[in-house]
Amino acid sequence: MAKAKSLSSGLLRKLDRLYDEAPLLRLQEGGQVVVFSDLHLGDGGAADDFAKNAPILRAVLGDFYEKQGYILVLNGDIEELARFSLASIATRWLDIYALWSRFAARDAFFKLAGNHDLALLRRRPGDLPFPVRESLRLEIGEKRLWLFHGHQVSRLDWVFQSLGALLLRWLLHPLGIGNYTVARSSRRRFRVEQRAYLYARARKMPAVIGHTHRPLFESLPRLDSVKMEIENLIRRYPQATATEKPDLERQLSGLKQEYVELQGKEPRQRGEGLYHAGPLLPCLFNSGCGIGRHGITAIEFDSRRARLVYWFDRRRSEKYIEAEGFQPEPLAGTDFYRVVLKQEELDYIFTRINLLG
Repeated sequence: MAKAKSLSSGLLRKLDRLYDEAPLLRLQEGGQVVVFSDLHLGDGGAADDFAKNAPILRAVLGDFYEKQGYILVLNGDIEELARFSLASIATRWLDIYALWSRFAARDAFFKLAGNHDLALLRRRPGDLPFPVRESLRLEIGEKRLWLFHGHQVSRLDWVFQSLGALLLRWLLHPLGIGNYTVARSSRRRFRVEQRAYLYARARKMPAVIGHTHRPLFESLPRLDSVKMEIENLIRRYPQATATEKPDLERQLSGLKQEYVELQGKEPRQRGEGLYHAGPLLPCLFNSGCGIGRHGITAIEFDSRRARLVYWFDRRRSEKYIEAEGFQPEPLAGTDFYRVVLKQEELDYIFTRINLLG
């Protein structure tokens, strides 16, 4: 697929306007933010994609992020309004809404709209339990980041997206036809990521999106990160001591297995590892989704670093418990674990963006 080297002036103006209108969240020293996206809450029935991971989210919000004083950002496609009514969703997930209310009570809750819950922006504020915004600016000292769902980079206008949601809810869903999203098309997913990347690169600031359901850290999908980790370990191996080599071999074996698994799940198009002809900048992050087969991914920020984390149920997967190089942390009293897949200092991220952009 040929890569666009720049965005259209119309799309740049649209995104600039969206950024300028976004509310500002200033993170104080010691503050922490967690970003989830694409939970797709339904009515609790068989077609509710969120139901299987609801126990994980319920536990991690109440027993980890609330207790540690995090600010909670939900970055779009939280309610699956393309298939269910808001009333049926809110009735089924009263306990989840109650958790959100506890964050909101200390002004630590921000809810953004995605294409699957876009209708919330047309509701009167008094009709909703929480304010809903289209995007959010985050300032950490002098550093600025922009959080938005990601559908805004599409050339589809509001009317077309709304009609698509109505078609899905009132025609396709009753017929048993599943929900088709951008996450199911590698070409459309890459296009969204590329446009978001190009905008963030042009404005020299990291963008944090959802929408594609693919976790990204420093603009790289996990598959590319694993490949780089393998290459780095192989470079270290010839100079390693005899006592260090067995540990490197174990790490390489685990990464090789993960790489093969990811390749099977992620059909790749030629050259899609880069979004631009120049050096790849760490300016695109994606929190992934809350409807993964084994768990939920999220992006965490504090005043010094960013982290891509994975919460999983060990009854469904023990891959990261057994893998070398990871330190999964159990959530007390549960079968759920938190593992940091990747982390980096914010100073390093912004230095690369500013000097190489």
